Amino acid sequence: MPSGSFRCQVRLVLSDLDRQVYAQRTIATAQFPDEPDEHVLLRFLAWVLFYDEGMRDGQGWLDQTQPDLWAFDLTEQQTMWLECGVPPMKRLCKALGRSKNGKFIGLCAGDDDTLRFKKELLSERPRHLELVHLYTVPQDFVAWLEPHAGRSMDWTATISDGTLYLDCNGHSGQCNVAEVALA
Repeated sequence: MPSGSFRCQVRLVLSDLDRQVYAQRTIATAQFPDEPDEHVLLRFLAWVLFYDEGMRDGQGWLDQTQPDLWAFDLTEQQTMWLECGVPPMKRLCKALGRSKNGKFIGLCAGDDDTLRFKKELLSERPRHLELVHLYTVPQDFVAWLEPHAGRSMDWTATISDGTLYLDCNGHSGQCNVAEVALA
């Protein structure tokens, strides 16, 4: 970890009623000097939206061979590759080319990044495109979250009928996270 990075953490209480996933966990990650706050918040939101016991932080911001987050099963087989924002497409396409299963997820803030992700991905014409799922979080929700965020946060998240209800340090907000068709 570079000396200029610093630690961010969320103490998460999650109730995902749609997937029947319930968890309490402290998620700690490094924010790198040139990494925008929005990207770190998307990484934390990805933990909430796609939570899996085998999920781990990747070094996607610094390492061109890793995603932002990924998950592995008990045999250390990769089950999920998760990118926040618009990643380098060559990295994503290379990972797709090596995989015949698993789930590849893109999570973007707002329509502009989502459309850019989709356009760049489709222009690469990767193998196994059917494994990719693209989601968008409304930009206004991320903008609402930024001033309430800090280096240490308490989040209580409930997901029901596709709506995320989030309490961040005593401030409550909600949004619908939508999957975007790639075809």
